[in-house]
Amino acid sequence: MAGNEVKAVHRHDSGSFASGRGRLMGFMINHDTGATGQAIVYDNASAASGTIIIEIDESDRGFFGMEIPGDGILFENGLYGTLPIGVSLTLFVQR
Repeated sequence: MAGNEVKAVHRHDSGSFASGRGRLMGFMINHDTGATGQAIVYDNASAASGTIIIEIDESDRGFFGMEIPGDGILFENGLYGTLPIGVSLTLFVQR
């Protein structure tokens, strides 16, 4: 997959971030409610089921981002994320 472009995909609610095969290269999460919970991203393009690619705990209020080391995290079927209320998530995806 070397040489492929990285694209940012942003959501304010649960749903599909990508379809097909690719690599998760990084993320940015913004949580502004002060509530606690988890943003969970699955290797699935259409439902919150299957292998969990990444789980991001959030609490209080704030913004956090991270680049995934190495070649990122490989996903085969797409990316579907479940987000708590008041959380937005941007995923950086290489395809």
